[in-house]
Amino acid sequence: MNRERYKIATITDDITAIGMRLSGIGEAKSVKDGESGSKLISQYANDATIAVIIITESIAAENRTLINRITMRPWPVIVEIPGPEGKIEKESSSIKELVKRAIGIDMDI
Repeated sequence: MNRERYKIATITDDITAIGMRLSGIGEAKSVKDGESGSKLISQYANDATIAVIIITESIAAENRTLINRITMRPWPVIVEIPGPEGKIEKESSSIKELVKRAIGIDMDI
């Protein structure tokens, strides 16, 4: 049986979920806490029709271990977006910073 992934699902706050529904995404759910977000993430990750899961950064932060396990698989793709509170500053390293740290040379990449 050939199953195609064609749906986009979102797990966000109330305000963002309304915007997602208005944009035509039918699987737009809102959650109040990380635990209910975890249940939806697992549900969508195991749905063979879901290609992309859009999650607000705050919900993703509360479910980082689960998300890391899911991203080891090819599907679904998980995309984190800022919520109404704005972008969450994360500690991350760009390729340029990693090269500089590894070999001690600042390169233009």
